[in-house]
Amino acid sequence: MTEDEARDLLQQRLAALGARITLADIAAATGRTAHYIRHYWANTDEQEFPRSQGHREDGSKEFNRDQVAEWCRTHGIGVQLHADEIDDNRRDQVTTAQIAERLNLRDRSAVRYHARRNPAGSADPYPEPDEDGRRYWPDVLAWHRRHEKAPRTKPGKKPTQGLTPRLQRVQLLAEAALERGETLTARALADELGIHEDSASRLLRSLAARTSSE
Repeated sequence: MTEDEARDLLQQRLAALGARITLADIAAATGRTAHYIRHYWANTDEQEFPRSQGHREDGSKEFNRDQVAEWCRTHGIGVQLHADEIDDNRRDQVTTAQIAERLNLRDRSAVRYHARRNPAGSADPYPEPDEDGRRYWPDVLAWHRRHEKAPRTKPGKKPTQGLTPRLQRVQLLAEAALERGETLTARALADELGIHEDSASRLLRSLAARTSSE
């Protein structure tokens, strides 16, 4: 998938949603987390992200879908791609900033982090820069394909039958946390869904009650 295709796919996903959408909806459509959307887009004044249009009963902020879609179009935002999904056969030397842009990373600090954590001599070192600080793009992309986590769209366990769509998502998030050796907390769930922590606590209790008989 090319960057243009990723941008088109995002517009299609947003168009399929209702007129009012939440941060969780935006996160699901873009392949990012609600925490990312809130922290780097919605709560950053210079980004001029559309203002919320009210709240739902669970405290989730609502946004105008068309305004969000236009903002994404103006800023060149597309679906967050996994390295395996990036169709880019360029064979050039790239700067740290170009790597971040091509891989849809938050900023160049993420590239420096990988390079620092995987130096020459390690099991799988990050591609070395040349004398101008540039790295060979095919080597960089191949490294990220070896190391990135699976994309968010990767199929997981099927949720318990009879759960609401929101509880299904909570269950999948809880199972993903368990696979990492963690427990999904109300705070973590609130960050992921873009809701108040007390609402997240109620969702976790509801899920526990619905699945306790299994």
